[in-house]
Amino acid sequence: MGVWTVFHLLVCPVYAKKLVRAFGEKVFDTIEAEPERLREVTGIGLVRAKRITDAWAEQKIIREIMVFLHSNGVGTARAVRIYKTYGADAVQVMTENPYRLARDIRGIGFKTADAIAMKLGVEKTAMIRVRAGISYALTEAMDDGHCGLPTTDLVPLAEELLEVGAGPIRTALDLELADGNVVADSLGETDCIFLASLYRAEQAIAERLLALSRAKLPWNSIDADKALPWIEHRSASNWRQARKRLSVLHSLPRSS
Repeated sequence: MGVWTVFHLLVCPVYAKKLVRAFGEKVFDTIEAEPERLREVTGIGLVRAKRITDAWAEQKIIREIMVFLHSNGVGTARAVRIYKTYGADAVQVMTENPYRLARDIRGIGFKTADAIAMKLGVEKTAMIRVRAGISYALTEAMDDGHCGLPTTDLVPLAEELLEVGAGPIRTALDLELADGNVVADSLGETDCIFLASLYRAEQAIAERLLALSRAKLPWNSIDADKALPWIEHRSASNWRQARKRLSVLHSLPRSS
């Protein structure tokens, strides 16, 4: 399956299928070592065979990246997104910190990145994992409607989700705060932690609402004593007009 999915990305799907059917798992070796054999496949002549071998050679880096991703449990769609995001650095990024995938690529969450990291040999207690887990715990809370969490709630939640002790989690939290990935603030007397992006969004909304509340309205002040009778009169008038229309409609002859 890995050979097919990688090959399908680089060669026309119709001919990719024919080549895999003809050469099976040796299709890569055939293209590189015996390119003349491609012409054994129906519909592939000299020009098309050269086009395939040239494309295969030009896409060597992509091929290696795709093979690496597939060997570590990444499906084709996600592999394409990863390559588009990191280009030739994809393997290096994933090797150094696979949890960047959850931060940088839409549609890839912590669980997916964690599964890849496990395949790459990352330990559960590795600091890159625990630091990523802080954002994961806050994201889980956000899905329940919370903009942030009290520190006293965040630490045990992260312990449960990551299966890691409180010590490494508090160390990771300090590092995340220092790097600005999360923000500490107080609600009353409660110390809370927020995802930095969500915290900034909340601040922007609050500032905008405050500015609107202080701005001059585009209309004059409303006299409630005069407005209410006017609204009642308009409502009654509209209701009378609607009743007249209904009466006219009911009086019209119906077609058989």
